[in-house]
Amino acid sequence: MPYVMVPVPEEHVEEVMQFILRALARAAIQPWDAESVTQLFGEVDEATRSLLAFVARACTEGGELDAADAARKLQLTVRETTGIMTELNGLTRVTDRPILINARVVTERLPNGRTIDKRMLLMDPDVAQLVTAAERAELLGEPNRLSEAGT
Repeated sequence: MPYVMVPVPEEHVEEVMQFILRALARAAIQPWDAESVTQLFGEVDEATRSLLAFVARACTEGGELDAADAARKLQLTVRETTGIMTELNGLTRVTDRPILINARVVTERLPNGRTIDKRMLLMDPDVAQLVTAAERAELLGEPNRLSEAGT
């Protein structure tokens, strides 16, 4: 492969190198498929599987899941739920896959006029279907059905 030299002002060399490294890292990311979701679902602990399932269900129903509601469903604190998400996202980074559960902050106005920030959990709809299929296959004890669902 031939090399290309691009003139870059000295004060921007570090920024350009970081940009190039980020672009290379993004290009290496592989999309989720039925097999990879099934494998991940089988490797993680029960709390992580439950969090994945709750967020996937909310997303397949066309919505998002409030982080506080997720923590209540898991019978954990919001901090522990965030720790599970952080651990899960670290695992996806190691496997060169996109993040499974994203979070965004929405501002909600209370009846008294004040506002609060709520953290909402969401998932790509296609990935949510794969997670739901992995959960169903695990519950039915039929891991081979998942590869049929993803193809």
